[in-house]
Amino acid sequence: MIPTRVLPLPGSCNFRDCGGYETTHGTRVRWGRLYRSGLMSGLAPQATAQFTALGVRAVCDLRRNAERALHPNPDFGDRVRRFEWDTLSESSPIRDRAFAGTDAADVAHAAMIEMYEQLPFKLQSRLAGVFAALDHARDGATIVHCMAGKDRTGVAIALVLAAIGVRREAIIEDYVLTNSAVDLRTQLMGRRATGAGLATSGDSLLELSPTALEAVLAARPEYLSASLQSIEARCGSIAGYIRDELAVTEQTLQQLRASLTE
Repeated sequence: MIPTRVLPLPGSCNFRDCGGYETTHGTRVRWGRLYRSGLMSGLAPQATAQFTALGVRAVCDLRRNAERALHPNPDFGDRVRRFEWDTLSESSPIRDRAFAGTDAADVAHAAMIEMYEQLPFKLQSRLAGVFAALDHARDGATIVHCMAGKDRTGVAIALVLAAIGVRREAIIEDYVLTNSAVDLRTQLMGRRATGAGLATSGDSLLELSPTALEAVLAARPEYLSASLQSIEARCGSIAGYIRDELAVTEQTLQQLRASLTE
């Protein structure tokens, strides 16, 4: 029986298992070792109790300080180590006030491409930390998440999958699954009254037209490809970026391949 990729944890957003993908080494990513997710502050008590069964040992939170303060994660228990970074602010083309009033989908699309080109280098310390979290939780499971589980998490998961030998096509496939796994407009834009959504009062995203907002919320193959191509243009290869920019050693990579694939 094939495990479920999209896990219906009560109160979760875009919570998925990254297992099952084939690698170029003739192995597959283990199920139940690498999870990706969006906002986790809304997890119901019965969902957090399931973390014991999932064997989670590390939660890698890629959000900024303000996001964590507004939507704090639940208590995952003493056996789970939290990986968080002191990030006060980070600029982004889609958070630019000049961009906020746009009603053109092509402008929003171009801003998303630009943002994805920048993400691997703006998030460098956090992306290095994802590999540290996986190394810490070598005998258990790791969750990598942000707000939507799409942009920051998408780049992080793509790098991990690439590092253990998953083919580019499958990496893109995992990324675009967000489009069918979750309704981000409802999850992140439609629950502001409850304090559970991404957008808050005054958020520039609220000023976008429906077509421009759709381009921002979508997980389009060309977005993630822009990140990977930006890395290759600057560093020569994904492997070179992971080695030289994220300082992940070959020994660590070998250990991760052993723990994350079978």
